[in-house]
Amino acid sequence: MEIDEKIVKEIFSIANMTAPDKISENDVMTALVNIKQRKNKEHTEDATEPKGEGADSILVVDDIGVVTYQLKVLLTQIGYKVQVAKDVFGALNAFIKSRFDFIIMDLFVSTEQEGYTLLEEVKKLITKNNLQTKIIVITASNKTENKIKCLNGGADIFLKKETGWQDKLLEIIENHKFGMQEI
Repeated sequence: MEIDEKIVKEIFSIANMTAPDKISENDVMTALVNIKQRKNKEHTEDATEPKGEGADSILVVDDIGVVTYQLKVLLTQIGYKVQVAKDVFGALNAFIKSRFDFIIMDLFVSTEQEGYTLLEEVKKLITKNNLQTKIIVITASNKTENKIKCLNGGADIFLKKETGWQDKLLEIIENHKFGMQEI
């Protein structure tokens, strides 16, 4: 799987490293290790209160580890408390235990039907508990019927995973955070 060039450069930036002209998988792993080491150091230096306490919280649901990792790194770096789930059961369990401002979910977790099931169940919980959680569905699918079905099923935003989708996602979340637009 090829990783978006902007994401790779962001990883190097977060790691306080200069990205080489030709980036290898080894280079990316080194940058990720640097980020992890810095995070561990920050955690031990400030153990009095967990980072992200009081921050907006986001649940990211995707069965592709690189996507969840990318989103967790990006969203954490701009101040969000992020939890990750890789399947429907993990997502529902997390949602029942915690409250989230946003759920970012891939439609195909692991199958299209499971994604629709997750959307339906989360929407029921949001409605039942009178929550303000916003649901953002992300997918690589180009089918218009998927978009219509998701929006009719309770998704607030439907976002295709195409060039620049991560930037668009961050823009949507940040605009909502600062009240610049309603989603």
